[in-house]
Amino acid sequence: MLTYIERREKTDIALIETLVESMGVLPDLRLFSVLKTLLDDDITVDYTSLLGGEPHEATPEGVIRRWKESLCGFDATRHKLENIVVELKGQEAFVKADATATYFLNEHIWEGRGRYKFGCRFTAEGWKVNHLEFMFESEKGTRDILAKARELVEKKGKCNMNE
Repeated sequence: MLTYIERREKTDIALIETLVESMGVLPDLRLFSVLKTLLDDDITVDYTSLLGGEPHEATPEGVIRRWKESLCGFDATRHKLENIVVELKGQEAFVKADATATYFLNEHIWEGRGRYKFGCRFTAEGWKVNHLEFMFESEKGTRDILAKARELVEKKGKCNMNE
């Protein structure tokens, strides 16, 4: 029989794995208002290996706005997270996961692969993500569709940007 501490740890790991899996599924379903509730008040964002630039601090609103600008122009997106490993340290957790992002626009498909690092923190509302880092490894297809999808959002506003 498991001790209380062992049960609590297994429960927390399950909650964190579900939290991280949701970070892939919710943007694909365009459920940004739900996604926002999974983010801590301050998030460190690092997509430099894919997009260049510098890591930065962001609010949940800022993260959601950027994701809408990036994703809403596509016909569909699929973010698949696998091999999720959670390192639990009290009220903080560090998570690594293999990631594949597949983006569809008209007849074009782009696929990027890499590894995500998530930082999570236990709050009064439960576990929240406070660190997003993607380590890009490879791609198939052309990145041109990334810019084309952004243009569609600017022209047509395929998502409710004010949600």
